[in-house]
Amino acid sequence: MGRFASYKEYGENIWRIGYGSKKINNHWVGYQEFATRQQIETQLVEDLKEFSKELEPYIYVPLNKNRKAAILSFAHNLGVAGFKESRLLALINRHASRNEIIREWSPYINKMWLSGGDIIVNRRRTELDTYLAADKEIPTFTAHNCKLKTCLLNLPETYTGVANQIKAIEYLEGKILSWDPSGHALKHFFRLWNEKPSGLGSPPRPGIDI
Repeated sequence: MGRFASYKEYGENIWRIGYGSKKINNHWVGYQEFATRQQIETQLVEDLKEFSKELEPYIYVPLNKNRKAAILSFAHNLGVAGFKESRLLALINRHASRNEIIREWSPYINKMWLSGGDIIVNRRRTELDTYLAADKEIPTFTAHNCKLKTCLLNLPETYTGVANQIKAIEYLEGKILSWDPSGHALKHFFRLWNEKPSGLGSPPRPGIDI
């Protein structure tokens, strides 16, 4: 009917609604509270804004939008207490390699996630795919004047954002631009590069992955 009722999680004494929200329409959720889908979607956005501020003290590296979204989902699932003690956070904060991140995050490699069932497996897979997805706006510690439609900073595992790496990437981008001014070859390259499962150790799922 498009309406959602309040409920209690197992072992809790507080009321929640929608996606686990404790508040709705600027007040605490109560007994026999009801909300529309639009209301719970709006509340979810507000919850995530507040939650992201709680995470800020524990993340020491610059993040693009995709990485922020993936980490926010992961932390929201574990809770702040679990997230700040997690191995994944430690890997991210020390600029761990792509392979190390995959080994920790992929539900098909880190078997711990398989115990959560299909919902957790699909969530971990989506988070990892999002974290590794190409993004035009790559965070850097020094200015980078990207000349290409898809920045090459998406590629290196050892990228840390230091000045020499930016200089090297800009040199390579200039050469590619002179060789392929239309950007067609690079677009084709990134399409193949980002084709799932993209080396994530995530086998295709029948009826889901095409």
